[in-house]
Amino acid sequence: MGNPRRTLGLWGHLAFLLWTLALATLAPGAKVILVLGLAVAFSALCAGWREVRRWRLWLFAASVLLVTSFVREKDLYLLGLGTSAEGFWLGLWMALRAASIALVANTFAGTVPVVEMARLCEGWGLRGLGFAVGVAFNMLPTIRETAEEAFNAMRLRGGFKCHRLEALKMLLVTIVAGSLRHGDEIVSAAEARAFNPESGNGEPVRPTPFDLAFIAVLVTVGLAILAW
Repeated sequence: MGNPRRTLGLWGHLAFLLWTLALATLAPGAKVILVLGLAVAFSALCAGWREVRRWRLWLFAASVLLVTSFVREKDLYLLGLGTSAEGFWLGLWMALRAASIALVANTFAGTVPVVEMARLCEGWGLRGLGFAVGVAFNMLPTIRETAEEAFNAMRLRGGFKCHRLEALKMLLVTIVAGSLRHGDEIVSAAEARAFNPESGNGEPVRPTPFDLAFIAVLVTVGLAILAW
């Protein structure tokens, strides 16, 4: 098949994102495991293993599972700690749904250029919206990296050992300021290249035959998962 990013176009990536959102929401119980497995495989093929290896994604999923295990009526005791079997299974499915959506969204943000989103929305008559949506999606990796760098810098300087509330406020301000600065740089670079979101910017993005075949497979697999 070759590199999926070279054969699968914007329509295919967008279809898989919407498919994951729908299936992660509608698939009951253990079927979510299939959705997560397909999300991991898709992310690995399109973006390598860098998104799958981000431990904070799985830490977040584990935290959801841990919290829900202790908020329901306790009917299971492990090492002297009272937990809830119902809460455990509820948290597990919630964690898998959240991990699936977050993984595919990060992959979409890291692989789809802003200009393709702009051209797609222009084809629908929504000029300017595509550029805004593309910038927003492409800001996700930047926000994550800014947060990691700021958190590590403050932790190494002992910023969280005292006045933790003030340190948290400074961290949030740093993340927002860094994200806004990066967004302003993107807009300035677009203006320097004579980009105008109100005018046409090339031919509209059309689905390739591979995209259409991929979408047909997604619909078939989605119906099979829901009906199984």
